[in-house]
Amino acid sequence: MKKNIIVLGLLSIVALSCGETAAENVEEVVVQEQVCTYAYNAESTIVGWTAFKFTEKKGVNGVFEKVDVLIAQNSEDMLQTLSGASFTIPIESVNTENPDRDYKIKNSFFGTMESSEVISGIIKSIDSEKALVEISMNGMSVEYEGVVLVEGEKVSFSTSIDMVDFESQKSIDSLNSVCIAVHTGSDGISKLWSEVDINVETTLVKECK
Repeated sequence: MKKNIIVLGLLSIVALSCGETAAENVEEVVVQEQVCTYAYNAESTIVGWTAFKFTEKKGVNGVFEKVDVLIAQNSEDMLQTLSGASFTIPIESVNTENPDRDYKIKNSFFGTMESSEVISGIIKSIDSEKALVEISMNGMSVEYEGVVLVEGEKVSFSTSIDMVDFESQKSIDSLNSVCIAVHTGSDGISKLWSEVDINVETTLVKECK
């Protein structure tokens, strides 16, 4: 009986000893999280606008086919990639799919403004719901708040601006005068509204390491 107890004791000691050694030899598995950064992609950016004619305010759509954007730096925060970005839009890139109308917009509208070659601006702040953007044209700078929509890596911004804020009533009247026939509605009134809706969208490039 004593022998059995001694043998059991020795086996227990060996088992405990082996257990400690096994525990000491277990390698720690470290799971490294991916770090993702976001970069601006010029080719994905679309700057659209809608102007309005007639008393009943019928929309006329167009785009600027070129926009030069200067990003401060890529960021792990998607929207911070865009915060502080400055932009320049060449007037020559306006496109309404109507060459005659494009010519009149460039010459009779923007062409009557001070420093009429470009529209410029800066994104002052942006979050997942809204953004504050400063727009400069006709020698003036005006801030507008707009709505932000985020879908995956796609960011959209929409707002409405008033050209009167840029003291451009003369330019509005100039364009309306050369487009009087197509700006006259069924009520016989020629009308070009000063309000313009703006919609911008871009898709950022996500890179994870």
